[in-house]
Amino acid sequence: MTDLPPRPVTPASESQQANAMRVRDFQTLAGAGVVILIILAVIGQVGWIAAIAAGAAIVIFAALVFHGTALPSTAEDPDAAMLEARRKAEQEKQFRVRLVEALPEPAMYIDAQGKVEAANAQARKAFRFVVAEPQLTAVVRRPELLDAVAAARRTNQPQHFDIVERDETDRYLACAAAPLGAGVLVSMHDFTDIKRAEFARVDFLANASHELRTPLTSLSGFIETLRGPARDDAEARDRFLEIMQVQADRMKRLISDLLSLSRIELVEHRLPEGEADLAGVVKEVAAALAPVAADRGVTVRITGADQPILVTGIRDDLAQVVQNLIDNAVKYSEDKGVVEVELAAGLTGDAASASAGRRWEEAGHMSIVTGPGGARGARAMLRVTDAGPGIERQYLPRLSERFYRVDPGRGLRPGTGLGLAIVKHVVQRHRGELLVESEPGRGSAFGVVLPMAQG
Repeated sequence: MTDLPPRPVTPASESQQANAMRVRDFQTLAGAGVVILIILAVIGQVGWIAAIAAGAAIVIFAALVFHGTALPSTAEDPDAAMLEARRKAEQEKQFRVRLVEALPEPAMYIDAQGKVEAANAQARKAFRFVVAEPQLTAVVRRPELLDAVAAARRTNQPQHFDIVERDETDRYLACAAAPLGAGVLVSMHDFTDIKRAEFARVDFLANASHELRTPLTSLSGFIETLRGPARDDAEARDRFLEIMQVQADRMKRLISDLLSLSRIELVEHRLPEGEADLAGVVKEVAAALAPVAADRGVTVRITGADQPILVTGIRDDLAQVVQNLIDNAVKYSEDKGVVEVELAAGLTGDAASASAGRRWEEAGHMSIVTGPGGARGARAMLRVTDAGPGIERQYLPRLSERFYRVDPGRGLRPGTGLGLAIVKHVVQRHRGELLVESEPGRGSAFGVVLPMAQG
């Protein structure tokens, strides 16, 4: 005896409709058979007893065939109903998963039990979780997000809220928690670029209006003097025009540095992409600054740049870092002094930090930018050392402030006071470290530690 193949399970409405059609077919066939038997009995071809027996047999056979081949109804089969419910639930879940993954910005779906049923790659990265379906409270510590999810589930209304992620570079997220089925869909829009553009515009206007006031006042005064008392004084005119040129050049440098700083701050929260050869950058910048160093009688000596040193970063931004550090070292070095530029690669984080800015036991030390905790991978180190007057320990914490200039006793040099601020923000964007150590009478050293490119 062979096993019969399993009967297909169809939805309740389809199986009931199919069975109803089969009932009508069997009724028609059975009725036709009975009518034929009656006609044969009337004309005497078949006896009445035989006709009745044959009709009963036809009806019973039709009923048995229908019962054996009828499609099961989910309303009559509990197992089939359970399977159908599971199938629908899985289809709905897959739809939600695909929906969340298709969204371009961080998104999560929280089910009725409070589990993260679906999350796209951006959300997993933002909240740093890798398990399949964790509890929301286990991966999210933001009370505003948890409260919004609870409120959306309770009121069945969308909830809107903002999140500010405080870090070395703040991020701003506009979020929504909307009911979807039995759960809640959480979506987030990063508007950090808009916020940073607002801050950059405000800072630029405030800084420009403050710092440009002095040179503009000076230029205005000299122009007024040249039009008045010094109109016919050729010697005074030449002297004043030279001073005016210096002030105009200072305004140009100031505006250029302010624009650079605003541009860097605007994208500081974005991780840099690509690779740059730090050794190549150092050699190019040193060659460009060679005339400046020669005018002051300063020698720039580079070590460790024989081989390429590939770091994760943006070449132009790193060139600004190197240029500011070497230019400062040249400006503050004594005549006929030496500026040491050292490079090293393949170091651990601790070794790179020690080599960049913790060598002199008697010097003051300061970490202006600290690298991210728990960072792994090899590091590259850049250290620029001058033999200038050095910086007193109490001034180190303010070195990267905008427009801050060390005390006049150290001897101010031409500059805008924005160079180290630019260095600081570039290093922060590259998730590196910026260190300084200085000892009066010995000089100063600025060190930068950067993550090497992953080959």
